[in-house]
Amino acid sequence: MNNVLVIQPLHSRQRLLDAMHAAGAAVIEHSFITIEPVKTKIVDLTHCDAVIWVSKNAVLQAHAQGINLNPRVRMYAVGPGTARLAAELFNQPCQCPVTEHASESLLNLPELIELNSQRWAILKGKGGRELLANSLVARGASFENVVLYQRVKKPLKDPELVQRWISEVDTIVVTSAEQLSYFLSELPRDAATWLKHCWWVVPSQRLAQLIPFAEPDSITITQSASESAMIDALTNSGT
Repeated sequence: MNNVLVIQPLHSRQRLLDAMHAAGAAVIEHSFITIEPVKTKIVDLTHCDAVIWVSKNAVLQAHAQGINLNPRVRMYAVGPGTARLAAELFNQPCQCPVTEHASESLLNLPELIELNSQRWAILKGKGGRELLANSLVARGASFENVVLYQRVKKPLKDPELVQRWISEVDTIVVTSAEQLSYFLSELPRDAATWLKHCWWVVPSQRLAQLIPFAEPDSITITQSASESAMIDALTNSGT
């Protein structure tokens, strides 16, 4: 039976955790990030033709802050979980890429190729990549970045926790570069051997390249951070 460390915002992928438990795995969920709202003026987005939701946290914070959208606005999201949540809370259809769930895949949707004179908004957290914004401008759109939250490192207060991971965990699931970076910063130098022998499950090649010490054949790239993709990768391995 595998012991799986899932590094993600707490309670963000409950279906993944339930599937792992059902498959007989011992699952540990841990987050090195806490989400804090960003105080901002109330944003009027009723003039926008379309919006992009970068994450579930963006959807939740926008809803909590009472942000209004045009009733005919087109909504897009990077992944299916975010799309479902946006559609539910804002009562509008929300599209996302069908297979690979990344900014690059979203930008390949036919509706995002020609954007001349369109007004867009990107609802997101503080920081992050500027690929979406730069691409919208290059395709003729005007846009507004709406920063709704920030990710703050949550220090690891129990050093013995790391030693338990090293002695017990053989599978690591991580879905963001920021979580991976904070995780690695908390490890002792002698953790290199453990990292090398773990099996890793990540959503993208870009994230896989950030993993130190691991052998290429010990990393599974799911091409998506969706729960379904992660569950398929883990259960098909016999975890």
